[in-house]
Amino acid sequence: MTGQYIPGQVEGGTEGFPPGVQAPVPPPPLWIGSIMSAAAHAGTEGAFAGAGGASSAAESFGLTTGEPVIVILVDGLGYNQLLGHLGHAQTLRGLTNRPVAAQTCAPSTTAAALTSLATGKLPGETRMVGYSVRHGSGVMNLLQFAEGVDGATWQPEETVFEAMASQGFESVVVTDQRFIGTGLTHAAMRGARFVGAKELGSRFRCAGAEVRKHVPLTYVYWSGIDKVGHKYGPNSREWAEALEDFDAELGAFLSTVDGTAQVILTADHGMVEVDLRVDIARIAELSRGVEVLAGEGRAAHVHAERGEERAVEERWRNFWEDRAWIFNREEIPAIVGSGPGCDLIGDLLVMPKGNAVVVDSRSQTASSIAMPGVHGSLTKVEMEIPVWRLV
Repeated sequence: MTGQYIPGQVEGGTEGFPPGVQAPVPPPPLWIGSIMSAAAHAGTEGAFAGAGGASSAAESFGLTTGEPVIVILVDGLGYNQLLGHLGHAQTLRGLTNRPVAAQTCAPSTTAAALTSLATGKLPGETRMVGYSVRHGSGVMNLLQFAEGVDGATWQPEETVFEAMASQGFESVVVTDQRFIGTGLTHAAMRGARFVGAKELGSRFRCAGAEVRKHVPLTYVYWSGIDKVGHKYGPNSREWAEALEDFDAELGAFLSTVDGTAQVILTADHGMVEVDLRVDIARIAELSRGVEVLAGEGRAAHVHAERGEERAVEERWRNFWEDRAWIFNREEIPAIVGSGPGCDLIGDLLVMPKGNAVVVDSRSQTASSIAMPGVHGSLTKVEMEIPVWRLV
């Protein structure tokens, strides 16, 4: 642990959710799960029969039925961070409109959020309930999955791309070639045609080519800003420079598609900068009775030893007091949604309110523990995402 935990050191409200953030279940009308169906509705001239509310969501996001739609998702580009750094984004700063503030899912993390984006379903339904989950006697990363685990089987919900294909509409996912065939791709993006490109400019050029083919929906994914945020922190000079680089490429791209496509920019989550690491390996009252810690630092899955469930919950609540949201098995469905994913979380879901993380130095690497930029909890900075109609 970095320093000693002192009650009151981590800021956070005493009850409820942060101002501007609704309780995750049911999701608000404008949330990450309504973006892709709205884009599909608009790109198919209203012909796509997607989830209910697609038409009203499209209108709220500034989309009209007619032209193809390109959805650009920038991993880690939360609403508050984007607006706070517009001075580093000449292209975006120059637009006459401003983004709509939508809400991501809980936990506010990539595996969960990208799957909600693609399915319109909550993590409890999709089983994509965090960065990692308990699997057998160990822990499985939900970005890559374990050997022998098929993402398409693990995540049972139909994607928007599959629904479009069944109705005769084409969709395209433009991402890094390395991501094609991964567990998360099989779980969240199946049903689309995949196009691999490494550099951001190449991905934009690929998206432009798909528009010229009149593909109704093209999805472009970029992880560069998230990577920098994890490595240097979201308040760092490096983060601002990464935004500048993205914005420059974006400006060049928009000039090539204006008038031929609708382009919206969004994200999967925001990010906070760590100021306290609570290492359960060094705190007996937290480690006692805990069999496995999974999830991630901002949304920890606590699996208690059999017979220790109530004692573990009592100790964790006493330790954190009002500095974290702590949900037991009965309460977890109200946060992630009802479904098979709830059982994967275990006995407690612990989500710090301030900028703290829960770690375990017995099982986690030093580099993962030391990351300055993190996400996953229910704070407004992590939960709010932009949806911005660019052209």
